[in-house]
Amino acid sequence: MTRKISLLLFLYLLIGCNSKESSDNSDEIKKEINSESVIENTSSSNNTSTSNNTSSSNNTNQDYSNFIDAKKMRIFAKEGVSSEFLQNLGKAYEEMFNDGANIDESMRALYLSTAEENYVYQRVGLDGSEVNSSFEPGDPPAPYSDNATDFIWEMQQGGTDQIGEVIEHLLHTVTNVILYLSFPEEWDYNNPSSQLSIAMQESIDKGIYDISDYDELLDNDPEIYKKILTQEYAYWLILAEWDYYVIAGKKEDGISGNGEFTIGTPAEISETLPLGHELYKNFVEKILTEPDKEIIVSLFP
Repeated sequence: MTRKISLLLFLYLLIGCNSKESSDNSDEIKKEINSESVIENTSSSNNTSTSNNTSSSNNTNQDYSNFIDAKKMRIFAKEGVSSEFLQNLGKAYEEMFNDGANIDESMRALYLSTAEENYVYQRVGLDGSEVNSSFEPGDPPAPYSDNATDFIWEMQQGGTDQIGEVIEHLLHTVTNVILYLSFPEEWDYNNPSSQLSIAMQESIDKGIYDISDYDELLDNDPEIYKKILTQEYAYWLILAEWDYYVIAGKKEDGISGNGEFTIGTPAEISETLPLGHELYKNFVEKILTEPDKEIIVSLFP
């Protein structure tokens, strides 16, 4: 947990300083148009994105040598990330956008257009590289700047740990960036009266969400502290509503959840956290669908 918190703080502080100079080339770069399909956005005959481009390219640079687009979001990969993993990551994200009885097409359209118009992106790297003293997250090419959260790490093997890594950090981007930009009042992590903040407080007051491991963040940056608390809460909430704790390797023995968020099933959320369930029903369920578990397992075997 300490490593996770330290890395989260490092990446947040770094990305907050990276909104420099990105407007210089934006007129030219904005000619690019994201499409909704991972495969259609790749630029080689093998369905992989352009790789090893020089820093003058408006698609990649020396920090991020490869990318794909999935559902209006660009996914940048650092050197060494396999094309297969990058493609499967895009497919996993697309699995969240299947048809569903509760989908509100206007809300989904707003979500997708917000991601595209605000140049939201996801970063991908090799697991272990972040602990190297020479590791630099680097900057994606303009106009992609500060609308991102953390990294997804490609591990040496698949299984529950890799699935958990992918789902967790995709949902961080979904909630902390895209839902926040799409619904700034309801998902305002800085406003204690927002629907997100009130729902999170419910889980804290009832002893469901233990935030004690994040105390050290409060001294470093109160705004980042609030941002990460709500980000983690929304992730745990959605994971439980999707009944994904087992498949993502987040369930601990003896409980349906884990030490940080103790309940991990839809029934428990509905019964114990009515405000959290309402947040999920009002927004997440109207935009996303629970990814098919068999497909997710097949993507990261």
